[in-house]
Amino acid sequence: MKILIIRPQPGNDASAARAQKAGHTPIQLPFFEIRARNWDAPDPAEFDALLITSANAVRHAGNQLAAFAALPVHAVGKNSADAVRAAGLDLASTGSNGAEQAIENARNEGHRRLLWLAGEDQTTFAIPADMHIETRIVYAADPVELGEVAQQMILQADVVALHSARAAEHFAHFVDAAGINRNTVDLAAFSQGIADAAGRGWRAIAVAERPEDQALLSAAHTLVRIAS
Repeated sequence: MKILIIRPQPGNDASAARAQKAGHTPIQLPFFEIRARNWDAPDPAEFDALLITSANAVRHAGNQLAAFAALPVHAVGKNSADAVRAAGLDLASTGSNGAEQAIENARNEGHRRLLWLAGEDQTTFAIPADMHIETRIVYAADPVELGEVAQQMILQADVVALHSARAAEHFAHFVDAAGINRNTVDLAAFSQGIADAAGRGWRAIAVAERPEDQALLSAAHTLVRIAS
């Protein structure tokens, strides 16, 4: 299976390595470049936990992250959890079903005041009435200029992997602008929300059972089996 991976680096290399290890052929085409944003760190005493929904938040938070080393962290997905551990932070829980589950995990642990280190483009979610979540933007995913080579890479792929809602929206816009028929493209999405962000008209969309590359590859492989 040839799987097109459009997430930014270094996640792109990591996903490509997992795909290759599973016996697939990765096609790497980052649609974005991750860049740190300047941010003002609040007083850690105002919070009882951190919320991390992307490994990029840990990678790009800078030296200010050290001020929150004493706070437990509720992460979304294995990649985020791995980044939390690698940074020497205290991983309290790992949600496998989006930010809502991570927030519920925090609530179950008695944590009511969360600091969310986030990207510029964020997923919306419901916040329980008895909880407070303050957000700090620590990174952004800036679009990369793409041309005809990108079109050819899309056409060569059996499945396109979508790791974020913004990537799904940007990919759909690029496909339409390039005149590629959506009905010729299969997608595998990290979550249902990401699949929804891609819109309609695709030949097929498969959704991973959990936000992890292994589950995404399994979903993508299902599409290829159906097509064959």
